Amino acid sequence: MKADKVEKCRYCGRRLDAADPENRRFWPFCSDRCKMAELGLWFEDRYRISREVGEVADDAAVKPPKPPKGGKRTNSS
Repeated sequence: MKADKVEKCRYCGRRLDAADPENRRFWPFCSDRCKMAELGLWFEDRYRISREVGEVADDAAVKPPKPPKGGKRTNSS
């Protein structure tokens, strides 16, 4: 985590300063409340894992395709 990097809470969007030790306590959330609220969304099935459990993916290495000129995406399937 970079010391000068400013990120947002994954639940409420509040700005988090990575250099502040208090923010590291609930990282990547701003508080225990946001952490538990997001966990509740998982329990309510509002989030889903999009692939089979045994399947391995490295989403960080995959870049989404660029939209064609004009800004509209096409369905490649």
